[in-house]
Amino acid sequence: MTTSSSPDINPTQLLRYTVQVSGLDTPERIGEAREQLTNLGLLVDRIEQGEIEVAVSQGVNPGADGIQNTLEAAGFFVTNIQADAS
Repeated sequence: MTTSSSPDINPTQLLRYTVQVSGLDTPERIGEAREQLTNLGLLVDRIEQGEIEVAVSQGVNPGADGIQNTLEAAGFFVTNIQADAS
């Protein structure tokens, strides 16, 4: 029996997300956001006031909903998430 993965998913392809988020106003909150995102398996490229850039391989991708739900559960407010396949 042969199994194949979905042709739409390439587990080695990187996805980048740009997340617009409020509540990144102290070093402690920035650290908390970074911790939440790394716990999802994301590589945090950049965090600054109001914006986070992360990367993830498609094989472990939590998706935009997973990112938003995790950040909002930690008390952040997500206003926009954009994905870009690299």
